[in-house]
Amino acid sequence: MSVLDSPRLRGRPVAPGDAPVLAVLFGEPATLRWSADGARPWDAARARAGAEAHAAHWAAHRFGLRLWEDAAGPAVLAGLQFCVIDGRAEIEASFAAFPDRRRKGLAGEAMAAVVAEAPQIAREVAAVVREGNRPALALLARLGFREVRAARGARLLRLGVPA
Repeated sequence: MSVLDSPRLRGRPVAPGDAPVLAVLFGEPATLRWSADGARPWDAARARAGAEAHAAHWAAHRFGLRLWEDAAGPAVLAGLQFCVIDGRAEIEASFAAFPDRRRKGLAGEAMAAVVAEAPQIAREVAAVVREGNRPALALLARLGFREVRAARGARLLRLGVPA
């Protein structure tokens, strides 16, 4: 389950050595605007901690975020991960496309592969989208996510995963 392929992309688990790639993605203002911890760009130390945390998630749970790449390089960071929403443990779908790879359908392609593997991981998947992020809301709706509620500047969506 660690490597997933889609028609144009290959997704592999985030590894500690991916810190420089994460620094590029989360050092970009348009990515930060929509991310959960969008207060400040990731420096090298924050990127290293993030890459190590994602790799540890994989080691502990055998699923997590993947770095999706094609011949041109990194395109999308996407996958499922544990999180806490309103004090409840959840499996969350998360994704971010690299700035030069946006509007090409790559995030949707990666997330479709993620959703296809979700029944092996959870019965329900959540997604939190910051208010105003219409492209993310549209992508998740196409994948079957439905809005549950809006609160504190974000919308909570859920996908019931068929057994």
